[in-house]
Amino acid sequence: LDAGAPVVVVGGGLTGVEAATEIAEARPDLDVSLVVRGGLGDWLSAKGRRHLSEVVGRLGITVHEDTTATAVEADRVRTAGGAELPAAVTVWTTGFAVHPVALATTLEVGDRGQIVVDGTMRSVSHPDVYAIGDAALARGVGGKPLRMSCASGGFTAWQAADAIVARLTGGKLPKVPLRYFNQCISLGRKEGLIQYVTGDDRPVRAVLRGRIAAFYKELICKGAAWNVGNPGMGMPLRRRRVVVRPDAAVSPAEAAA
Repeated sequence: LDAGAPVVVVGGGLTGVEAATEIAEARPDLDVSLVVRGGLGDWLSAKGRRHLSEVVGRLGITVHEDTTATAVEADRVRTAGGAELPAAVTVWTTGFAVHPVALATTLEVGDRGQIVVDGTMRSVSHPDVYAIGDAALARGVGGKPLRMSCASGGFTAWQAADAIVARLTGGKLPKVPLRYFNQCISLGRKEGLIQYVTGDDRPVRAVLRGRIAAFYKELICKGAAWNVGNPGMGMPLRRRRVVVRPDAAVSPAEAAA
């Protein structure tokens, strides 16, 4: 884009905030704005919101709070209030949708089409099916549904893998609580925000800010990328004998897993 071109990021969640700050830092000559349906960072603690507002202000991002986008056109974004925001590029980050494949089956699903699972990520209607990450309607601390996120994807995957191994080998089923610890937000390359949370994802007063927070988030991203590129590295090599318990037959899907 040429200098001065308008860029509108729609959606004030983690993805929208990270996208807007990254673009504004990389291209300070652009006119970057962020459309937020509620308040900027309204899921954060007071200290977290203050830091986010300070960084967004320093980067020159215009924030349209309490604004709902209703249409995206080639050169603008229309809002419910009748405003038209010029946009040479629109970045849409307003949420996740579940793949419709589960709805086409007889699996029990929730309102959003996620497969309803128990604490081991096993389908409550079809015990030979496991679901993890965004595909699963899993409940964490206090029975609260887990949000769609990389954090949820990680620990639901571990839970499912451990459960499958336990059922195949006659071991103990995992009883690790599915809980959150923090939300890691990069605000460009030089700034970040780590919002510590309760097990059910509610913000607490404690936050980590600035370059240290940015470094923390970068380590997490690099670690995730390394794990994807090096599956199995550092994993235990101990083998366990597969058994079939009389009270829990092993399905072909579990055996393949």
